Amino acid sequence: MPPFDSVHIEEHHQTTVGFGRLLGYFLRFFRPRRTVIAATLVLAVCATAAELTLPYLMRTGIDRYIVPTAMGVDMARLRQHPDLMAEFEADLIRVDGTDAVFLGSAALRRTGSARVQQLQALGVCAAERYYIAAPSTGAAEVAQAHPDFFVTDGRVAVIAQADMARLSSAELLQLRRADVSGLARLSAMFLAVLLTGFVLNAAQIFWVEHASQHIMHDVRQTVFQHLISRQLRFFTASPVGRLVTRATNDVQNLHEMFNALFAGMLKDLLMIVGILAVLLTLDVRLGLACCAVLPVVLLATVLFSTFSRRAFREVRIKIAAINAMIQESIAGLAVLKVFCREHEHDRDFQRLNYENYQANMRQTTVFALFSPVIDLTQLCVMGIIVWYGGMRTLDGAMSLGTLVIFLYYMRMFFRPIQDIAEKYNIIQSAFASLERLYLLLEDSGSGEQYAGESLPAVTGGAVSFRNVWFAYNEDEPVLRDVSFDAAPGQTLAIVGVTGSGKTTLINLLERFYEPQQGSIFLDGVDIRRLDVSQLRRSMGLVLQDVGMFSGSIRENIVLGNPGISEQQLQQALSISNLAKVVARLPGGIDEPLMDGARMLSAGERQLLAFARAVAADPPVLVLDEATANIDPLTEDLIQTALKNITTRRTSIIIAHRLSTIRHADKIIVLHRGAVCEQGTHAELMALQGMYYRMSQLQYLAGS
Repeated sequence: MPPFDSVHIEEHHQTTVGFGRLLGYFLRFFRPRRTVIAATLVLAVCATAAELTLPYLMRTGIDRYIVPTAMGVDMARLRQHPDLMAEFEADLIRVDGTDAVFLGSAALRRTGSARVQQLQALGVCAAERYYIAAPSTGAAEVAQAHPDFFVTDGRVAVIAQADMARLSSAELLQLRRADVSGLARLSAMFLAVLLTGFVLNAAQIFWVEHASQHIMHDVRQTVFQHLISRQLRFFTASPVGRLVTRATNDVQNLHEMFNALFAGMLKDLLMIVGILAVLLTLDVRLGLACCAVLPVVLLATVLFSTFSRRAFREVRIKIAAINAMIQESIAGLAVLKVFCREHEHDRDFQRLNYENYQANMRQTTVFALFSPVIDLTQLCVMGIIVWYGGMRTLDGAMSLGTLVIFLYYMRMFFRPIQDIAEKYNIIQSAFASLERLYLLLEDSGSGEQYAGESLPAVTGGAVSFRNVWFAYNEDEPVLRDVSFDAAPGQTLAIVGVTGSGKTTLINLLERFYEPQQGSIFLDGVDIRRLDVSQLRRSMGLVLQDVGMFSGSIRENIVLGNPGISEQQLQQALSISNLAKVVARLPGGIDEPLMDGARMLSAGERQLLAFARAVAADPPVLVLDEATANIDPLTEDLIQTALKNITTRRTSIIIAHRLSTIRHADKIIVLHRGAVCEQGTHAELMALQGMYYRMSQLQYLAGS
């Protein structure tokens, strides 16, 4: 066995459909859910706002209630600047009986860091900070106990930040009773915002998944309906596994893309934009310093996306090759054992498995490098914030709360960047799936035309072929100028060597394919004028390969046809000799068939197919090698039943075993796609032509 080649396993894909066309096509699946999608967008904005609010509340707690922020004012210097005097006069806090004047924390927060720096540069304010308390809050007792630390006039009590360290814990709590109450209120607000964000996030995830599941359901239903409406020619040219992948994996990729976009990337982008806006609002200089690392982050993200996409594609190729080789090995295990090729095949698998290991390690390396790069960049940015922001905090140009939330926001900033980079492959894979689904659903040329003229129901069952030519592949005709008639109630047998075109006749009669030339008539009506459903309901078809579906024996016979009565069902069981098989099953006719009906033998499955064909009492019965898998005893029983039912319906029988069609009213012999002989068994034997030679060969083989 040659070494296993993984190159041909992957379905190589090259984008040919524009993004705009793809988006426009699949928007029809999104439109019914546009209200839900709009709601998820609103929820994403609100949830992001809630998350961005939490650090701001922390800053408020630090600057307003934890760190003293009042500053002393030199009135002599302030009077030298009338504009500043006019601006701040209403905010000045004077201590009666003293020369002490202060700017409170509220005024400083409103003023902004740049203005505070200007006041310090002019000598109006010093860097030292003070705490101002109202005596009514319990500060009066503390001030009386430490008159050297406080400046008070009965309205306010002011203490320097350095002197606060000399107070006991109990005195500090008494002094700052109002701050403790404020922190309690702020904590309650923090918890409320936190819970609100949790509810908004949960609601967004739920409604995104709700919309995504509905869209996936609609797309998968559309794909399935599209597939079952195709002509058989379409399935001949398309591997079944690939079509199954379209209805499962590709639709699932669409689901993952929708979730990644609306539940992940959208919120990540909102978070990044929101954080940058907040940082620049808080402190322009420090915000711009943080933005200076964005090119590095973007470069790392682009490189990661590029290399991870290549690594991911290689891993998928190797996994597909491994799956195919395992499937091939299990299916051909008997051949491997007979020719003693297990060890050679195992070596091929070891090579392929090692290639898969190497591909996974390359992918792991890409991910292992990206996260540390982002982490290192994040630490560098935080170092810049601590250094630059710390200096500005020390000289009073920035509050401690602002510095803290800068650090907090920067930790939040890098998380969505990593998420977006890691979800990039999901988006790439999903767009490839979107294109494949688009190319599948836009293929309307291979669909069946179900609509036909409103014609009377087929009752007689007369079948006529007139000068029919057909080829699966151009310039390779399978049928050549075929003409014959089957009168109502007549049994017509079609024989010929393998490849002579027998089954193709049935495919044309059922309109699985259309002839290139000629016409086929049913009760004198060209079948192309008939509705396909009406045509096929007029025929009962039994194939050598019996298709079974999950469900009971009853459901496999009726196939959802409400027109089949219980009496017709029992008659079908009797005619097909399936009643004896059903009688020995525990569940009888309602016995479930699992795993392709393996509990039934090949002959019993053939009997079930025969019962399925005659249950609806069609005027035309078609048997394509229907007795090939039935033992001689069962075949004799069916032959007896066939004699009873073919007297009132047209029967077309394709058979290799000529002994099964001797009773036929007419036998047609096909050779290389053309009718070379036709007549009864006796007439054809008398001709001593091809039918005679085939009969003699089978007789000698049987002997």
